[in-house]
Formats: sequence, C-alpha cells, structure tokens
Amino acid sequence: LVHTCDASEIEDHKITVIGPEVDEMEFGSKNSIAYVVKVAGKNMQPDFEPVIERKFHNYINCIEGVYHTGQRDMQRIRISIDAFNAGFRIKHIGEVLYASVKNEFDAVVDKCAITIITDEKIVEERKHEAIERYNARDDRLEQLTDEAVDDFYSCNMCQAFAPAHVCIVTPERLGLCGAVSWLDAKATKELNPTGPCQPIEKGPCLDEKKGIWQ
Repeated sequence: LVHTCDASEIEDHKITVIGPEVDEMEFGSKNSIAYVVKVAGKNMQPDFEPVIERKFHNYINCIEGVYHTGQRDMQRIRISIDAFNAGFRIKHIGEVLYASVKNEFDAVVDKCAITIITDEKIVEERKHEAIERYNARDDRLEQLTDEAVDDFYSCNMCQAFAPAHVCIVTPERLGLCGAVSWLDAKATKELNPTGPCQPIEKGPCLDEKKGIWQ
C-alpha cells in the first residue's frame, strides 16, 4: 500500500521491519507479509498511489533470486536459497522500494518511509486499512462512465510478458490484467508523459448498445 502523507509525518529513508526476518522463518515455510510505503511531496496526489504500487512488481522482480507476483492484497514473494545465502533479508525489500520510488518518481516524491510487516497477527489486524483504501479507489471509479470522458488510454505495461499486446482502458473497462483502471492510466500519463499509457481521442459512437467508439 502506498499512502500519501504530510512531509512532517515522514522520516525520509526510514525502513522498519515488524516481525521475524527471513533467517527467523522456518525453511520452506509460507509467511505473511505486508508493506506500507508512506510518501510525501508537494506534487504528490492520491491518484498516483496505485501507479506507484503497481511498479513494486517490477522493482522486486529485479532483485536477483527474488520472485514477485500478484497485486494489492493478493501477492506472493519468493526468496531463493541463493539470495538468502548471499545475505538477502526482508529489510532489503524496503531498501529496493525506497531507492526505486525515489529514483523513478522523484518529480512527485520528496520523502519516502517504508514499514514491512511479517508478523501474521499484525498483518491481519491492519489488512483492513489497505482494503478500505482499495475500495475507496474502486468506488470513485464506479462514478465514471465511458460516455463521460473524451479520451480512453492505451496501456502496454504488460509487454515484458506479452510483447505484442496493447490494452485500451476505459472508465468501464479495466486493462486485461485487472490492475490498470482509467484513473490509473490517466495518472500514469501525468507521471510519465512518454510512458506506457497514452491518451486515445474518443471519436463518434459506432454502437451505443455495445459501447463502441471510433
């Protein structure tokens, strides 16, 4: 979860791990994990939060010997034996997220602090915080219709896995990954004008019943 805060609430580059580290976990076991990334910046907007969250997948997968899949509260991180033996620990996920967010989103993020929770009880107790924020985003999107906007957006974020694929994202139609909404694509364009989401001007309606525009 990315959470926009006031700059006074954040100690930049503070990384906190609550719960057991990898070397305190049983070999081959499944363990809970949650990470809250607090960000602050004069140009930061709450609409940018899910855009930053979605980049975590790429950031973590760039760690040698570490695998990440999923989104929101449905995700999995695997740490290989080789990565563990090389000294990789949970705290290093925080270091990677911090460095990557500050590097890629330096135009909007001035401060960043990260809390990683591996205590199963605390993860369950705090899970509702994330769910409530996810639901608020979804509720806001539900108020938008395809007819109400002038532009749709292309999205090719998944081309690392599907090189020939491009989605057309509209207020009523997410990207096929299920992770990119119209608001997300709009925010992505604002953050990265030449990036994976580009506006497509909506032309005349070709089929009102099916929702098809030129």
